[in-house]
Amino acid sequence: MSASSSWQQNLTEVIPEDYFSLDEILAEQQKVSSQLKKSMFSLGYLDPSNQSEHLVSGSKLEFPLWLAVQLANKNYLDCELPKPYQEAARNILLADSSVVDLFKQVVYYYKTGIKLTQMPHPESPYVAVSLVRTFVGRFKTLMDSSSNCKNKDISALCLKLDMDEKELFEINRAAVIALEKWEQRESNLVQPSTLVVHRRKRKRDQVF
Repeated sequence: MSASSSWQQNLTEVIPEDYFSLDEILAEQQKVSSQLKKSMFSLGYLDPSNQSEHLVSGSKLEFPLWLAVQLANKNYLDCELPKPYQEAARNILLADSSVVDLFKQVVYYYKTGIKLTQMPHPESPYVAVSLVRTFVGRFKTLMDSSSNCKNKDISALCLKLDMDEKELFEINRAAVIALEKWEQRESNLVQPSTLVVHRRKRKRDQVF
């Protein structure tokens, strides 16, 4: 194995597969309300309302999700779940997830939710279960809608879908259109080549 290929293999083992994904980066920008459990020196500038050079234990501020997960797992802070993932919101989804506007709540609802479950929060297991139930509950409606909108304006159909659902919607819609085109092409009568027709005609002329 060459040095370059060995280096690339080691790099893929260290860096997650989705590290350079723009969707993942945007999903991790969700702000998470947090309370510090330990003081952080020389980081007072992170809190505009803080007059001190340092962040003292007990301070409340918001961190982007990617940073909140890291600090929470190192026991530096306690995090509060964003409202769309709290118990009240989960109960609404449990009652009828198909009517909920996920895009309005969190653009990357599923990706952000998965990241939240990586935090040491007592409700993280319930969030994980809710994510699965929500996806399963909305999947049939999503597929039915995307399968029957070939010549329709899809903007209204996609309003309530989060970004992952929009992608699935478009994938299934494109697959249905491609299948219909294939079926129409296969249903046409196969016409013989003009070369074959002329050749057969010459043979008949030679016989007679």
